Amino acid sequence: MDEFQIRQIRNYLLSKNLPIDLLVEVEDHFVMQITDIMKREDINFDNAFYQVKILWENELSFPKYKIQFNLNDVTHFVRKINRNILRETLKKTFFYSIIIGTFVFGGILFFNENIFKNFSFIAFLAIFLAPLLGYILKWKDFQLAKKYDRYVLTYYQNFILIVAGGSGAFAQILFRYHEISPELYKTLNGAFTPEGIFAFFGCFMMIVWSVFNVICQLKYLGQINKVKPYLYYLKASS
Repeated sequence: MDEFQIRQIRNYLLSKNLPIDLLVEVEDHFVMQITDIMKREDINFDNAFYQVKILWENELSFPKYKIQFNLNDVTHFVRKINRNILRETLKKTFFYSIIIGTFVFGGILFFNENIFKNFSFIAFLAIFLAPLLGYILKWKDFQLAKKYDRYVLTYYQNFILIVAGGSGAFAQILFRYHEISPELYKTLNGAFTPEGIFAFFGCFMMIVWSVFNVICQLKYLGQINKVKPYLYYLKASS
């Protein structure tokens, strides 16, 4: 199979608005299936390509009720992949959030109120800064999504902006932590108050926010390394 034929496959898949990391994998399947059909049935590339497109027709078709209104809509195949990825990411997020939350909130079993306040503040500060530092340290890699904003490089890039979106709200919790810490301590010891319940919920959501972002960042960086060789074939935004 020559470069022109591979480009035909690539352009066809690009027209389906596939995330580039997924496109790379699907392209490999297309090439293998087309090559196999050409050998097995002794037909030319165009006919084999047509047969493979038919095989993938259902997966790569757009929802009929939306395609005429949304030119950036995604195919059934991508929707299914996205749902599976989001489901698995949320499962991991809540699993690790519960572990981290148990570690931090469990400090009441070992520390008095003053030591718990300092211990938990340092822990929440580290939790808050983790996704922000991750973004800064890998700034160039995260900027690739903006540089090639005509495409979706990887599904996980959709969640990177959540870092900025949640940082303001959770920063307020940290600024006021010395005020809300006594109520949190009371609530964790069974003396429930509205302020303490609110503090507990806010702090736990900060953990969830941070864990979710760190997981998505790590997944993004892993996928973007697969995409980088492919950037040669894409047009950067002006």
